[in-house]
Amino acid sequence: MGTSEAERRKLILDAARRLLSHYGPHKTTIAEIAREAAIGVGSVYLEFPSKEAIIGALSELEHARILEAMERAIAKKKAKNASFADQIAAILDARVEMLLERGGEGLHTKDLLHCGNPSVKDAQTRFEQSERTLIARLLREGIEAGELEVDDADRTAAAMLRAYAAFSAPKIFWEAEHEVREMLRAVHELVKFGITRRVRRR
Repeated sequence: MGTSEAERRKLILDAARRLLSHYGPHKTTIAEIAREAAIGVGSVYLEFPSKEAIIGALSELEHARILEAMERAIAKKKAKNASFADQIAAILDARVEMLLERGGEGLHTKDLLHCGNPSVKDAQTRFEQSERTLIARLLREGIEAGELEVDDADRTAAAMLRAYAAFSAPKIFWEAEHEVREMLRAVHELVKFGITRRVRRR
């Protein structure tokens, strides 16, 4: 029985991920990926036109997993009727935990989240746009509920992500995990104060 296109694609991506996590994008070749996947080099090219395309696909998958974790964090907080400020903090916590987990999976696993590779940069840019959209959505919902107070949800989402830039790749990989989490809690408090609606005294 032959291998379907979906199965072959998964074989290639799984093999490439194993190799890239150990050797990085620069030292991994199409021939090595084919050998690791136990298929011919030509079969790899049937699915991907280049190594760059494989790296890009893997980077997209890594970033998609982070976004999925962020969405799950929202759902959990909504189920508990948490405040919108707490929902936003929860998705950023989820993002940080996913990044820390990926950073600990292998010497070069984090290269799929941030490195000089153009395919990874493109995937990272799309991820940043998606998370900005996600935060802006929550801000709008919080404004409509009368809980949050910001002038422009899109601009505030962009500003918040700049404030949290130290908790993104690659900076997040430069510090001890406990320090990352402590600083993250401190930034949450500052941001929460800035976006939460306050009752004005007369």
